[in-house]
Amino acid sequence: MSDNETEAGIGPTGVPLEATPESDTEVCSREGHLAASQEALLRADEVVAGYLPGVSILNGTDLYANEGELVGIIGPNGAGKSTLLKAMFGLVGITSGKVTLRGKEITNRKAHQLVPLGVGFVPQTNNVFAALTVEENLEMGVFLRPKAFKKRFEFVTDLFPILGERRAQRAGSLSGGERQMVAMGRALMMEPSVLLLDEPSAGLSPAMQDEVFFNTKQINQTGVTVVMVEQNARRCLQICDRGYVLDQGRSAYTGPGASLIDDPKVVELYLGTLGKAR
Repeated sequence: MSDNETEAGIGPTGVPLEATPESDTEVCSREGHLAASQEALLRADEVVAGYLPGVSILNGTDLYANEGELVGIIGPNGAGKSTLLKAMFGLVGITSGKVTLRGKEITNRKAHQLVPLGVGFVPQTNNVFAALTVEENLEMGVFLRPKAFKKRFEFVTDLFPILGERRAQRAGSLSGGERQMVAMGRALMMEPSVLLLDEPSAGLSPAMQDEVFFNTKQINQTGVTVVMVEQNARRCLQICDRGYVLDQGRSAYTGPGASLIDDPKVVELYLGTLGKAR
């Protein structure tokens, strides 16, 4: 798909994407992104990336997150949502485009270089050290600044009191929701300014999913900017300040979460029975 097609309101699937007049939902355009992202904390510009040479999953993706925002990324399977997070965190090579943090380019910097700069990442799977205790997992999160452990441990356990109660318990024996708390807590130990969450509710029971979304909102309310990829589109859009709909490796729609969840075209084209599930 060409940039001209996007500007004309044609989505990646070839379907017209005109936003409804009464909605704050916008068709993503390069001009709109540039105008809105000047003061962004984290910004991705025309990112092209993939796992194999010559095979791109992201095809010119734009995204930005302002200081203190909670930004959700939704879309069909295979749209490139998780790949975008991994590309911003240096886990997938970017072949074109750039990523900036506070206006400074961090494109293709490795994860261990990004953590001290204030970028945290929680992967979808294998995100705790199962054989280690909760406290040891949190210690691993601050190994670059061991003197900060006491202060950050207090911060994390104030946010998630159950982690303080279970500090001596092995992470592998916790429930899925509790393990997700450990993973988030470990990422928070280095006091990130932006936290990237890759499908934090995946594989959890409905009750545990609600807890994860509540915890994500709590983290954001402490001042941490959160960019979250989610398959549970309805819950994601309910808590996020702004959302993006990705399709075929490009940003197709953006707008406030409440607008996206109520936009008939977004529901019809990308969210399926979302509207009926509310």
